[in-house]
Amino acid sequence: MSHRFARIALLTAVIGGFAGAHAHAQLLAYDGFGNGPKANLAGSTGGAGWTSAWANGSTDLTKIAGNGLSYTGLAATVGGAVTPTASGVWPSSIYARAFTPPPTGTNTIYASFLMRDDAAYGSWGGVSFGQYPSKVTVGSPLGYYQYGLMMSQGLGDVASKPLVQGQTTLVVVKITKNATGASLTYRLFLDPAIGSNEPAFAAATLSVGGAMPSAISIDNGTGFTTDEIRIGTTWSSVLPAAPQAWSDQGFAKPGALGAPHLAGTGPLSANTPVTLELTNTIPNAPTFLVLGQNAVNLPFMGGILVPNPTILVALQTSASGRLTLNATWPAGIPAGTTLCTQMWIQDPAATFGFAASNGLLGTSH
Repeated sequence: MSHRFARIALLTAVIGGFAGAHAHAQLLAYDGFGNGPKANLAGSTGGAGWTSAWANGSTDLTKIAGNGLSYTGLAATVGGAVTPTASGVWPSSIYARAFTPPPTGTNTIYASFLMRDDAAYGSWGGVSFGQYPSKVTVGSPLGYYQYGLMMSQGLGDVASKPLVQGQTTLVVVKITKNATGASLTYRLFLDPAIGSNEPAFAAATLSVGGAMPSAISIDNGTGFTTDEIRIGTTWSSVLPAAPQAWSDQGFAKPGALGAPHLAGTGPLSANTPVTLELTNTIPNAPTFLVLGQNAVNLPFMGGILVPNPTILVALQTSASGRLTLNATWPAGIPAGTTLCTQMWIQDPAATFGFAASNGLLGTSH
């Protein structure tokens, strides 16, 4: 079976030799909590663009566990920051972390995150920015039972969306330094479509004093999952679209039966099945699987060699002229890592004696 895609192309070039999904010039910091499981978020240095580790500032723990949260079309990694339901008079879980400052002169930053209420109705949770007395909690603050913005003193603005147990919400906040006075304006947006423009109107708005924040804190009254935290300087930088798992690169070279076709299935996420299927070829033909990290599209044998030829595996089509390869996508490959494949089939009807399939680019999730 193709040596399990040649051990998934040598574990996709020894894991992480490729560009990650979250590389973006306008993204300041990201944590998708993909470095778990961890019994305590404190000390975690997962993600990128931070200037400190997560630090615990309360009595109730948050851990990294589970598959995390997802939102239609949003790039995400496996794992989430889980704050279990706690008992006591005033359960609270607060973890802070500093992020890379924006470029000098930046007057607006954006933040996005996913949150889900896992406890009974009446909990509060979200992400906080700034310091007392200008600290602002974004999400569903204490006493609101709805999404909104709240200052340390309890002042704020409420959106129309209620907090619903078990429902994942995409929260986006725009923080703008005002032209006059030492003040900031927070604008809240809820559940925007990935790929859409910034809405003209916010779901809630709050102006406060103070300087542009340089740190955030996960601020939960326990019983919440928080995930996919991003800080950036543009709307699009904190709302990246999930890459397609499979992308047809074209450049098939016809043989006796026309152009061979290579297709891939599977989400390309940790420990999930992945299948390559070659069709429209002659029976019992010697076939070569070519794998590389990306597409280079080099002229070769009267056609186009699509992958950077890093690994070559000898195979053979079946009596029906098909070839199916099954494997399991390994854990530990970063989201956004690519693997390019193509099949070259010995075919006397093709120029230079070889037909070739289309190139196929797989992108891990």
